[in-house]
Amino acid sequence: MKQTYLIVGLIFSINMQSCGLRNQNDNSPDNGLSETSLFDKYSNDSVRNVNFDIAYDNKSTAPNYLVFKATDLNTGLTKEICCEAPFLAGAIHRELNVDYNTTGTEFVDSIIKANSNRTFEFKNEEALNNISFHMYPDYDRILQIAKGIDLDYYYKTYGKNDSSKLMYFESDTGFVQISFTHIMFNCGILTRRDCEAGNNIWFGN
Repeated sequence: MKQTYLIVGLIFSINMQSCGLRNQNDNSPDNGLSETSLFDKYSNDSVRNVNFDIAYDNKSTAPNYLVFKATDLNTGLTKEICCEAPFLAGAIHRELNVDYNTTGTEFVDSIIKANSNRTFEFKNEEALNNISFHMYPDYDRILQIAKGIDLDYYYKTYGKNDSSKLMYFESDTGFVQISFTHIMFNCGILTRRDCEAGNNIWFGN
């Protein structure tokens, strides 16, 4: 069984690395959206990759949010997605039909951590639904929300310094909360869900 996982993983890794070359229907920032400089003022891919690993390695009851690209192989559409780290792992489990045992979990972890492009391909509808792919706002909407936020304030207060803050959102209707965590991640600021139930997130260091 472990050998099967390794073979499937190799194929999956190859698919993930080539995803950007094959997709023509891309709503992510690499598709000619010049507004990416909005976030590049505060962070870069190297910082985001480090934060992605930190976020994914947090196995506590207060998981971090992370950002990655996901492609729906059924339509060719690519989106930049933000979700709690365990939801990405769950999507990979479903896509590859990997068991939730020690071997399966370690295998999925290795697949995700080895993907330096933070780009994943999915065909399984349960996997896509696990990361809210179909409902998730497109990148233009994320940019629109970001332009209404004082990014300088958040970066100077919670990105460059060791400050942290708990923020409450009345609801996440319209992906308001997740859009905020998406924007913070792209600015180099980690966020995580509070241990208690509700629409509370921590952000900053």
